[in-house]
Amino acid sequence: MRHLREELHLANDLAVSRHFGADSIQVGVAFRADATQPADEQGRFTDLFGNRFQSIKEGELESYAVIEPVLAGASGVEDVKRARWPGANVLDIEQCVTRAREAHESGLAVYGGIWASIFTTSRNLMGEENFLLATIDKPELVASVIDRLTEAYLEMNRAYLEATRGLIDVYYFGSDLGTQRSMFVSPDMCRQFIIPAIARIAQQAKEFDLPVMYHTCGAVVDIIDDLIACGIDALDPVQVGALGMDPARLAASFKGRIAFHGAISTQTTLPNDSPEEVRRIVHQTMRTLGPAGLVIGPDQDMIGQIPLANIQAMCQAIRDFCRYR
Repeated sequence: MRHLREELHLANDLAVSRHFGADSIQVGVAFRADATQPADEQGRFTDLFGNRFQSIKEGELESYAVIEPVLAGASGVEDVKRARWPGANVLDIEQCVTRAREAHESGLAVYGGIWASIFTTSRNLMGEENFLLATIDKPELVASVIDRLTEAYLEMNRAYLEATRGLIDVYYFGSDLGTQRSMFVSPDMCRQFIIPAIARIAQQAKEFDLPVMYHTCGAVVDIIDDLIACGIDALDPVQVGALGMDPARLAASFKGRIAFHGAISTQTTLPNDSPEEVRRIVHQTMRTLGPAGLVIGPDQDMIGQIPLANIQAMCQAIRDFCRYR
């Protein structure tokens, strides 16, 4: 966004969205200042659950890794009960409402809510290796962690959705369940541990009359039927370069049963192809996955190496298709 603001001489992120004709905007949740510990001089910070992380930077890119999981030594359900679990009290409700109202007043569709990242946060709580091993040798511990985590997210989200009722158009949450070539864990294991929690969180949003968009990167074709059964209305971001996520295959199996969000590759098409090829792929994708049931756009965040000309070509191709089809 900073690169685009500078290159296009625009004042803020909303101006960038309007420049490209975006029709939606994401609103973030505000938490109380004392709910977390911000990064110190070494780039270490603490999340809502008490996990300690280390920030990792390379150029303008930043990621993080958990270094002190709060449940690293957990051996049973009693350890889970003794952990610190956040509730609605960690929210800055006044600021949540202010942010949601400002987004609503933009006139764009607003998507947001508590980012209930079941799979990712569970791994953070226990530590990556401990969590994955426990799915085999301590499944009752994993189930307990996920159940208690889900309860925490449901409590926070209910408070948020009640306070912002009428200001949010789509509830949006997720965890990355896929890698480039496969599911992160087997589809059956995902169904055993993760899918029931997704269903509970989606159902809560439906109680507020909100459609639900679920985020997962990667090769997740094997569980799309499960997500549909959970009540998920839209799959984001449809990473078309991942194994099994070819638009034609997705259309044949799921078109008309779930909406698709994304589908233009930020790994190949947008950074590497010519504007003419970008336009061709956009039109082909819109014919294949849409036009109804497709919110087309990049299939990941667009980071710095994507040429402005290709972003413009993508957006113009979308407008042209909608105008002349």
